[in-house]
Amino acid sequence: MTLDELQAEIRRLTTGIEHPRVGAALALAEECGEVMRCILDREYYGKHDDAALQDEIGDVLVALAEVCDRFGISLAASAEGAVAKLERKAPKWKEELGERLVELRRRMDGPDAP
Repeated sequence: MTLDELQAEIRRLTTGIEHPRVGAALALAEECGEVMRCILDREYYGKHDDAALQDEIGDVLVALAEVCDRFGISLAASAEGAVAKLERKAPKWKEELGERLVELRRRMDGPDAP
């Protein structure tokens, strides 16, 4: 499914129950909080529930698509713009932060982390 198709399908499924614009943004924030709860559970409390994390990430994607739709923004165009910006900025970030982040990942995520 493309991002355009995802946005259209979410629009189809939520027609008649759309949040007001600010409600869509608040729903996105709430779903991001649920992702953070899953990460907190995993990293601090040892609860490795990958299915719950995957589910919450999906909810974030749905909420983000609704925010885009409520504000008349293409999710696909937003993603393309973000990738283009990352393409410009990543080389400098790698130069400035690369070694430090390798060390932090090793220390914080462990040697077997993806």
